[in-house]
Amino acid sequence: MKKENSLVTLLDIVVYSLVFGIIIAGKMLGLRSYDLFFELVQEDGLAEYLTAFFLFAVAVVFAFRAVRSIKMKNRYHLIFNILMFLAFVFGAGEEISWGQRLLNTETGEFFQQYNYQGETNLHNLEVGGVNLNKLIFSQLMLVALVFYFMLLPVLTLKSDFIRKLVIRFDVPVPKLHHATIFIFQNIFILWINLLKVDELHELSLASIMFLILMAPATEIKGKAVRE
Repeated sequence: MKKENSLVTLLDIVVYSLVFGIIIAGKMLGLRSYDLFFELVQEDGLAEYLTAFFLFAVAVVFAFRAVRSIKMKNRYHLIFNILMFLAFVFGAGEEISWGQRLLNTETGEFFQQYNYQGETNLHNLEVGGVNLNKLIFSQLMLVALVFYFMLLPVLTLKSDFIRKLVIRFDVPVPKLHHATIFIFQNIFILWINLLKVDELHELSLASIMFLILMAPATEIKGKAVRE
């Protein structure tokens, strides 16, 4: 990658430091007491609200990109950016159970019956013995993340067809440091080896996606990946 595509910005440094600080704090708290660690990653805790903030911030950026696509009259950019806007609004809403605890609303009968945490969200549903959180938001998400962070940059470099699709739909490609930090953060989180570390994995992903969207790669080894 050329220098401009591996350069770490001030925003990168701030967000990386914040997330690493929370992860390290989680490890230190966990060494002292699981109860202290749980306060960090509990529902309505710091990790959850920061994750929701980054997801919502990503949605806002995609909304601006969608507006720009309308002005550019580029329907491919518009389709992708609208879909991503909806996906990240959904993610932010799910993270805070659509404001259920903030608004102090009751859980409906359906979610009381099928949501194993008794919350108003889809990712904690268990229907017919199938845990949607494990199937969709863990297993399938892992496949998607491996493709996005590890395979997409390589395919974009090696395949003209993939590179043209990336450019046509304005897909933000991660820089090398985005992928490297994301992998390192999640390895460190696994090292914590405590229950509820999923909240830290989610924070890591949400923050990295925000940074990628703010400054995606513009080219890979001299090949442009953005218009």
